[in-house]
Amino acid sequence: MSRKDGKDLGRERVEEIRRLMEEARSRTLQLFDMASEASLHESPGFGFRPIIWHLAHIGVFEGYWLLQKLGGESCLDERYERIFDPISTPREDSKNLPSRREMESYLERVRERVWRVLDQTSFDDKEPLLKQAYIFHLVLQHEYQHQETLAYLLHLLEPSGKMRPGASVTVAAAPDGVIQLQTRDMILIPEGEFAMGAVWDDFAYDNELPARMVHVPAFRIDRLPVTNAEYARFVEERGYERRSLWSDEGWAHREREGWAAPLYWERAGEGWRERRMFEETELKPDHPVTGVSWYEAEAFAHFAGKRLPTEAEWEKAASWDEGKSVKRRFAFGDTLPADEGVANFGFQFWGTTPVGSFPNGASPYGCLDMTGNVWEWTSDKFEGYEGFNPFPYPEYSQEWFDGDHRVLRGGSWATQSPLLRTSFRNFFRRHFRIAFAGFRCAAPA
Repeated sequence: MSRKDGKDLGRERVEEIRRLMEEARSRTLQLFDMASEASLHESPGFGFRPIIWHLAHIGVFEGYWLLQKLGGESCLDERYERIFDPISTPREDSKNLPSRREMESYLERVRERVWRVLDQTSFDDKEPLLKQAYIFHLVLQHEYQHQETLAYLLHLLEPSGKMRPGASVTVAAAPDGVIQLQTRDMILIPEGEFAMGAVWDDFAYDNELPARMVHVPAFRIDRLPVTNAEYARFVEERGYERRSLWSDEGWAHREREGWAAPLYWERAGEGWRERRMFEETELKPDHPVTGVSWYEAEAFAHFAGKRLPTEAEWEKAASWDEGKSVKRRFAFGDTLPADEGVANFGFQFWGTTPVGSFPNGASPYGCLDMTGNVWEWTSDKFEGYEGFNPFPYPEYSQEWFDGDHRVLRGGSWATQSPLLRTSFRNFFRRHFRIAFAGFRCAAPA
């Protein structure tokens, strides 16, 4: 490669990073446009920080990694570093926050300096933080994840208090369900090894590594996620009252919190209504259930005579092309999804879609909806793989190896495409209900 070609390649990378960061910030600001500033400064419930807190936190994270760690610059604003650091300032102390205008001014100052650092960066594959532009993708994917967190928090607000996205945001028409009842079966996944973890030579979080071959006994897994109609049967057959279906910890949470149905369900005569992002509607029976904790998913699996899949089972069913002995980056293939033809992701529909609406998104074994729509609980604790090495900071993964967090896979309708990779591991505490999370069940072969 000539010197000129190397410079051109570096310039293309800089321009691509800048484009992605600008697009991400535009989406972030659009999310904050959905509610009044007064609402943004209040906790949406369940003890969470005010929604507006996330706006400045995104800028603080970006400034720390790109200006201080990479650029060697001093802290831009010590007050912001303290207030918007989740470790320095716990949830209960995140009050009396600056205005949105002040926060956006801070973000603009950070970003102006970031562009200078980006233009001066020489990407070096021998330096871990610069290999494949790792540190820039760390900041970018952090913002993607907070966009989804913002969607969770905004969903907690009453629909009448939110505004739909502006005209500049495309909202696609939701597809009709295309899967017939006879395909709501289980798929046999044969015994054998598969490559688990991030096998690709580009950005991955520390908890996705190191990749290795894992032997998985034969098992069966649902072709589709559990639907609202299926979960309603669990509710109607007194699943929340049957102690035998629940673990000790799950039953204690159910009693303490008064769980009797998924988070956003409400009785309406003989049926149910459900709160969606912008309206309350009759329960959509063919959509995946969401707003359920790991404990509820586990209880339903017992009710159905099944269990939750392990992480390895889920990842194999989603990614392993047995005929070619290769792993797919996404359930449907290796190309980054760019449109709605293969999955429900990236705020295309602002809500769930009927299960099985994207037959072109099938996994190698024929499972559907393993990319997008709703996250799916697995049975496993969130732990490091054998040989785990915390990088570049322990607070992303290692701090949460506490025995309570469980792993979710697959992504949701609010997940941005890079995070849909089949090696990505989301993780929440077992009682967490506000995520766009559902599940599918597994069983012995």
